[in-house]
Parts: sequence; C-alpha cells; structure tokens
Amino acid sequence: MPYIYEPMCETSEPGERLFSREELQETSFDIGERMLSLFGFQKLSDIVLRLRMNSHDLIAVIEGEQMPSVEMLLGIQTLTGASIDWMLTGKGRRFLQTEEPVPVLPPPAVRPRQTQLHARVPQLW
Repeated sequence: MPYIYEPMCETSEPGERLFSREELQETSFDIGERMLSLFGFQKLSDIVLRLRMNSHDLIAVIEGEQMPSVEMLLGIQTLTGASIDWMLTGKGRRFLQTEEPVPVLPPPAVRPRQTQLHARVPQLW
C-alpha cells in the first residue's frame, strides 16, 4: 500500500512543516551541546567507544547537522543517567537521579590501545 501524505492538521498546507530547516538546525546544535556536556572533557574517540556507535553520526549531531537517533539517546541515558527530556529540550532535571553522576571511562582493559586502533584503520594521507 503506498504511503498517503497526511497534513499535520486540518489547516496545514500540503508539504508544510512544523519547524523550518533553520529552527531544526539550531535545535539540533543545542541538543549536541547538551549531549557533549554530559561527558565532560572526555575525548570524542572515548565517547564513541563507550556508545559503540559511528563517529560520523555523533559528530553530525554535535555540529547540528542531524537529530540524535533513539538508540543514541538511550545509550547516553544508560551511560550517564541523563534525562532524555533534558537532552532534547534543555528543560527539567538534567539527570534522572537526585545526584549528578560523574561519567567514568571504561577500564583500560576494555578500551583498545591506540596502536591497535590505528592498525585497523588504513591511513589515507
């Protein structure tokens, strides 16, 4: 069955969007800043490793190019205890618990050594 476009409400025009591209980009950038603040001064490579995700997706969210996926939000919530509502809107409590948890890096045995990481990635320059 083909998808039938349904307007947002009875008064909306076909193709009308709830938010403009500029509004979405600004909102996405704010979300990225809040998400990054949850990890303190950790390197981006450590954050990617902890979230077990693609670095390009995380960078795109941090730079405001795209919205975070549900998987990304749930992963960050699991690691930090942060409220998804706060990550998305900046409103409400930052953390689900009363005390703000301090993000902790995984034990060194879990993280790959830098030499192992570079050995798997071909150098393009």
